[in-house]
Parts: sequence; C-alpha cells; structure tokens
Amino acid sequence: MADPTTSHCTAPEITLTEARIFTLGEVVTWTASDRLSGLATEASGFIDTSKVGSHTITITARDIAGNETVETVNYQVVYDFGGILQPINQNGSSVFKAGSTVPVKFQLKDNNGAFITDAVAKIGHSKQSNNVWGNVEEAVSTSAATTGNLFRYDAKDNQYIFNLNTKGLSSGTYKLTISLNDGTTQEVVISLR
Repeated sequence: MADPTTSHCTAPEITLTEARIFTLGEVVTWTASDRLSGLATEASGFIDTSKVGSHTITITARDIAGNETVETVNYQVVYDFGGILQPINQNGSSVFKAGSTVPVKFQLKDNNGAFITDAVAKIGHSKQSNNVWGNVEEAVSTSAATTGNLFRYDAKDNQYIFNLNTKGLSSGTYKLTISLNDGTTQEVVISLR
C-alpha cells in the first residue's frame, strides 16, 4: 500500500521543445502532466509567435493535490530569411567594380511562406581585406544609390533592396551586415576591384 504522506507530493511536469528560437507564425505548444492526482490546470497551451523579437512566457501547472510547477521560458521569434539574392553570390565570390552601385536584396517570410512587407532592415559594411577574395565578375548596376542605411520594400518582386553606393570605397573585400528588427543579423562578403 502506498504511503499516504507521499502519494501526492510529486509536482506536475511541463514539457516543451528544447528550441528557443521560433519562426514568425510557427505553431509551438507545451504540455503538462501529473502522474498522481491529475491536473487542476490546463494540460496544454501555445507559445505566442505572432510578433518578432525576444519574449518571455511563464507556464504554470498545478495538480489537484495542490503541487505546482512554474516554468519561465525566454524565446525569440524571427523571420524566415531567404538568403541574399542576385547579383550577390551568398558564398562571397561576387566581385563588383569599385565606385559602382551594388544592389543588396533579400526576402523575408513567415512560417507559412507569406512574404513579410513591414520589417525594418538596416545595412552596414566593414572592410575585411585589401585583397579581392571573390572570383566572379558581376554586372554593374545602373540604379541610383540609396541614401541612409534603411532597406526599402519592393512589392513588385517581394523583396527588400538597398542600392549600395561604393564610391569612395577602395579595392578589397567587404563584409555587408544586415540588421533586422527581429534581433538577428545576416552577413555576406563582396569584393570590389
């Protein structure tokens, strides 16, 4: 026969995925269980992934005997970044003529594949080397350079674009950094000759 003083001393268990980075709109659930008296609270629930950025959720599971488990979860919701688009090669092999305009483009989607049109994206660049690392000569763009550091959204092609002015930049290899309002950064390397 079970000892009555210990039969209801086991707290409920909360189970959720080990991942703490989710894509915007991803369905993420948690479950709770109790082996002895049963749950007095919900046995499952959802983690909100409807807004990008860093979030915290507190999950409480209580059993009928009054035992309680509280779990605080810190997580991040991010866009589905589709990678840098042409004319820049993602592998760092692109070489552009120094002084030209370089179109930097990418797409963002949610977990269901819908295009994100209202993200905030900023660009920065830093010189990595005086040497040219790339080996694929890219065509020169005739587009006007973008001022400031904010990408604009092109609804026609469902992409973000920044026309990078390379006037005043010397020959060599540069790292381009894209900072997104979901808290992530993306990087690609280009060379100027």
